[in-house]
Amino acid sequence: MKKLFLTVLMVLGIMCPIMAQNVTFTIVKTDGTSDSYVMNADAKIYYSDTQLFLDSNGETVSYDLSGLRKAYFSQIDNDEEIENQQFAIYPNPAKDQIHVVTPHSTTVQIYSIDGKIVKHIEVSEDATIDISDLNAGLYIIGVGNEFSKFIKM
Repeated sequence: MKKLFLTVLMVLGIMCPIMAQNVTFTIVKTDGTSDSYVMNADAKIYYSDTQLFLDSNGETVSYDLSGLRKAYFSQIDNDEEIENQQFAIYPNPAKDQIHVVTPHSTTVQIYSIDGKIVKHIEVSEDATIDISDLNAGLYIIGVGNEFSKFIKM
């Protein structure tokens, strides 16, 4: 699951610099704190079994994967605007439904642990998604360029 999450991040990391000269990569940790990095077109993201590595502007930073809650790319440097972009899902873990709150209408994709898209849904700012047809397990939910995980009980 972590490898899928990281692969998606790496693909987004490759595409964002192509679309813009600099992008902001934000990591939200499980303790609620976050770190942001401005990444230029030469930046690299890679990982090992336990670590995520960011190499940008001649500096390499690493994070323990178990301490990451979510990560996302943006072209916004203002922290207030970044905060407004984030989405929320609840409850987590969930049994039959999850609620997704976003700042605007968007597309939500839910990925299984093996990387397959199991749901692709257009949602409004506050939506309820039926997950009763999913098997119990860990899933990744993607809203725009942000990703998070949730557990289906």
